[in-house]
Amino acid sequence: MKFKQALYCLSLAAMTALLLSGCGSEPSGGGGQQMNYKDMKSMVIDILKTEDAQKALQESQVGASGSSGSGMKLLSMQDAENVKTAVRETLTSPEYDKVIKSMMADTRFAGEFAKAVNKQNKEIHKELMKDPTYQKELIGAMKTPEMNKMILEVLMSGQYRKQVMTIMQDSMSNPLFRVEMLDLLKKAVQEELRVKPEEKVSTKSGGGEEDKNSGENGGDEESSEESGGEENEESSST
Repeated sequence: MKFKQALYCLSLAAMTALLLSGCGSEPSGGGGQQMNYKDMKSMVIDILKTEDAQKALQESQVGASGSSGSGMKLLSMQDAENVKTAVRETLTSPEYDKVIKSMMADTRFAGEFAKAVNKQNKEIHKELMKDPTYQKELIGAMKTPEMNKMILEVLMSGQYRKQVMTIMQDSMSNPLFRVEMLDLLKKAVQEELRVKPEEKVSTKSGGGEEDKNSGENGGDEESSEESGGEENEESSST
């Protein structure tokens, strides 16, 4: 499309140059003086640089694009800079803040805008996450009481709990998840039933102390019996 428009413009300029050269040529010896390629090229370039030629080209492009207005008008560098300045001043002005908010309230516009800037936003967030200063500020913001309160409110909400229960039910209905859960439970039970080396040592030491205590108690009883027998013999002899 752009190639066709450029070809159309060049053809128009060439035809204009030919007409001007034909009208401006003076007869010499009964024949017309022909213009060479270099002179014709210079004339075409000069014609295209004039304001009238620029205006004619813009009008021709608007007419060729049809009534839909989808065609793009030619803008000079000065016009492009003026448009950029006007758009920037409009978007950053305080008066336009309400207009932007009302536009963002439109679901369709907000969706299209989000799609348009989604890729750029992702790239910006990736770059920011690599910045230590941004990471520190983000962690500090997450530790604020307001943020903690908001997170707790979300976790305590009935809708969040309902969603968690739904996720758990879906997970439990999955056979693979249930097999993994059973394996984990079996490992936990085996670890609890397995006697640790420290427990064995403590059990043996406890048994040895009990035997020693029982032996000492038995020796005391025997000595008390012997002393009692001696007392009985002395009393009988008297």
